[in-house]
Amino acid sequence: MSENERQWAIEGFIAGIDELKTVLGPEAVGPVECAKEELLKALAHRDGGRQAEALEHVGRAMSELSSLGQLLGAAEDGLMRGLTGSFVAGLGRGDGDSVETDLEQFQSRAGLPRGLGDPEL
Repeated sequence: MSENERQWAIEGFIAGIDELKTVLGPEAVGPVECAKEELLKALAHRDGGRQAEALEHVGRAMSELSSLGQLLGAAEDGLMRGLTGSFVAGLGRGDGDSVETDLEQFQSRAGLPRGLGDPEL
């Protein structure tokens, strides 16, 4: 997978993140909006060549999103927190395949169709 394709995976996730509010209801609005804001900040840092700052904002965003698991019960909460840790670690290693797999898992857990928000090829 090319670096450009990996960037689209993250941007595609941002494009579909608002669906979480529909799927999880009004309790999800605050965390989803906060996560989206953090992801947009991360992209700005990434585009400015500030990878460390970008990763920090991605970690904050994914922490917000993982908190949504508590709306679905203890098991889901634990799963989402574990998935968040894997995602952030993959970003830190530069492991694009792992990051994409984790993003797909987030989308799947949220009931979103695979590839939601992916660019037209």
